[in-house]
Amino acid sequence: MALITESVEIEPSSFKEVMQKLVWVDAMVKEYDSIIRNNVWEVVPRPTDKLVVSSRWLYKVKSVTYESVEKHKVKFVARGFSQVEVIDYEETFAPVAR
Repeated sequence: MALITESVEIEPSSFKEVMQKLVWVDAMVKEYDSIIRNNVWEVVPRPTDKLVVSSRWLYKVKSVTYESVEKHKVKFVARGFSQVEVIDYEETFAPVAR
């Protein structure tokens, strides 16, 4: 009886791991280009009396089947949970269809 090893690509857990594989770097560049092209964020002067919302890269391997990789997906997200109501914002808005 032979043991079969699974050749599943594992999602990176650190930025150091990402920088070692060109496919992840390319996916990060693609996400950054998309953010710039779509004017997602606007660069503004940093207020001295406010905290800055931190951000993070998220990595996901999209698979067609268990053994084949369809694409490497990367998202750059703001960590909005660090904001405090009344101190950092007063209103909330969720764009939803009615």
